[in-house]
This record gives sequence, C-alpha cells and structure tokens, in this order.
Amino acid sequence: MTLTHTGLTREVLAYTAPHPPVKEFVPPKDRAFYAEASKSKLLSAATSVKNLTPYIGTEITGVQLDRLTPAQKDELALLAAERGVIFFRNQNITIDQQYELTRHYGLQDRDPNQVNPRHVTILGRDDDIRAFANYGADFHSDHSFEANPPAYTMLRLIRTPDTGGDTIWTSQTALYDKLSSHFQKFIDGLQAVHTSEHGYVNAINRGTQPFRGPVRRAHPLVRTHPVTKVKSLFYNPAFIIHLEGLKGAESLHVLNFLRDHLHTADDLTVRWKWEPGSVAFWDNRVVAHRAVPGGYKPEEREGKRTAIFGERPYFDPVNSVKLSDYRGKPTYDEDEKISEADAIATNGVHNANVNSVNGAKTSKDNAECLNETSANVGP
Repeated sequence: MTLTHTGLTREVLAYTAPHPPVKEFVPPKDRAFYAEASKSKLLSAATSVKNLTPYIGTEITGVQLDRLTPAQKDELALLAAERGVIFFRNQNITIDQQYELTRHYGLQDRDPNQVNPRHVTILGRDDDIRAFANYGADFHSDHSFEANPPAYTMLRLIRTPDTGGDTIWTSQTALYDKLSSHFQKFIDGLQAVHTSEHGYVNAINRGTQPFRGPVRRAHPLVRTHPVTKVKSLFYNPAFIIHLEGLKGAESLHVLNFLRDHLHTADDLTVRWKWEPGSVAFWDNRVVAHRAVPGGYKPEEREGKRTAIFGERPYFDPVNSVKLSDYRGKPTYDEDEKISEADAIATNGVHNANVNSVNGAKTSKDNAECLNETSANVGP
C-alpha cells in the first residue's frame, strides 16, 4: 500500500537536516560467522531455553547479557539469525553495558531521528493503529531505506505498563517460505523502493529535528542472509512505496497482497509481553515487528534500543535456500574463524571508525551528542 503525504507544512519545507545521508560502506564481518553451529557455549550456560513458537522467538533464562563471553555473543547472533528474535527477562545490564555489547557486533547504527549516538529512547504510544497513514504502528524493519539497514538490534525496557505495550515480531523467512513456488520465482530479484520521507515529515510536525534528510533507495524484495544463506522477504509496509520494473497498478496489487500475507501470518508470529528488565535481541534482516499501541499511558513505557549497521541487502539466486530446506549454518573455511582475543582486537579497530560513519566529525562532536536526549516511538 502506498501512503500519501498530508503533512507538507511550512515547518517541513523550511527545515534542513544537519547531516547528509549515510553512504554505503562495507561493515565488519558478521559475528555469526564465528559462532559454533551448536551454540553450545551460550545454550549450556542457560537454565532454560524455550522456543515460543515453531518459527520464531526463543526465550533464554539463567543468562545475564552483561556477562557473556565473546564466543557466547557470537552464538547469540547466530541464534537470532535462525530464530529471528531472542528474549531475556530480569536483566541487570546498564545502558553503557548495552552499548558495549552492541558494539561487539559491528558499527553502531544511528536512526535518522536519533540525537544520542549510543541509543534510541523508545516511548509508549496511545494512538490508534487504524488511523490513516499511521506507518509507525504498522509492521516494519527498522529504517530499511538506509544503504546499510540495521542487522542485530537490542531493545531493553526499563518501564512498562501493567497491561498493553506488547511488541509483535513476524518471521520474514517463514513468510517467504509459505508463498507458492510460482510466486517466489516472480518476486525473486524484484527491487523495492524504500523511503524515509513519511517519517521525516511526521517527525518535524511532531516537533522533532531529524538528524538526516529523507532518502529513497531500492533494495531486493527477497534478500539472502549472509551467514545462513536463507531467503527472506524484505517487505516493509511502513517504508516501501513501489516495486521497480512493474507498472503502478501491478506494484500496488503485489504490495497489497504482501501486506495481507504479513498481517494474517499469526502462525509465523510471536507476541512478547514486556516487564522492566526484559530484553529482546533480534536480527532486523529476517523479521518484521511492530509495537501494539493504545490502552495505556505513553509515559508508562520506556525502553532503550541499540543496533548495528548491516550489509547492503542482496539476493543470491544461486547460493540461497528456503527456510524449509535449511539444515543449519553452512560450513565455512577455517580462515573465517578467529580466536576470542582476535575478536576483541578486531572489533576495537572496527569501532574506532564509528564516529565518521554516524556523522560525528570529531570525538568532541560525539561527546556533545552524548549529552543530548532522543526519543522515538517504536517497538
């Protein structure tokens, strides 16, 4: 479904974002490459590991995220790539520790509306998901319009309402798998145009000053995960406005079908009830998610989200498999495995470049940003 702008106000037309869009770059190698397929170091440390649904969502108990070893962190990445989203409760991790844990996986991502380069503050929302063009309440993959959309993402709730404020995730690998083979062949290789224009306009009209200006980018509608090689829909009703190569009416009908496919996939979905100290860790490349708004006071819900830049989405028609054909992480050459000491040293080098990627010109600029606050409505 294509949304129409209704908010081109004088404020929007007069505003100029202070930083340009982030240019495409090659991120550090995915940490899941270095994980053991069995994930024994992570799973053996838990008192309980429970798959919440057949296709998506695993809850781990008895593990504190601030105490994970580098090897366990890598295995968490692989588990998220395979199960979509991993849940933890009763976590003692601080925002600084959350930031450092996220940095293990690569370069810190920065939302276009995010002032603080370390995290986004997620607030509650009381609006109606049935409202016209309420893109933020619909399923989405976080800012998929970027050249390097986020990969691993972590959200920790520090304040929650007694009822309401849940988040829903849906497996996009399973969504693709459930399509007919004929439809899969039709959409394989199609490019979808993603835009941040709606979010940019809405943010300014809410009184927010976006960090970066609006962009449009084309990404594959079906993407290949770099580690598992599993095909996944990369469908985003909040940000996709057109499918390249199709006529307008054709594109609209395909996108409307995919929206129905996503919104009726109860069997491919997990719904998480938050508590203070709960954490969700997900792979933004293989799931869509949305917060369930309404029914509580927005100030009763607050969370901190951190994420890393992923690779530019790509589709490999030769070396990809469907979820139903996935038999575990492929075997990689030994030179793709590194020791824990090398992992720490390597990430130190990668993260030294995070200021330039995120738009901070100097360490002084970055420090000044850390003293500011940011707020967003989301998962």
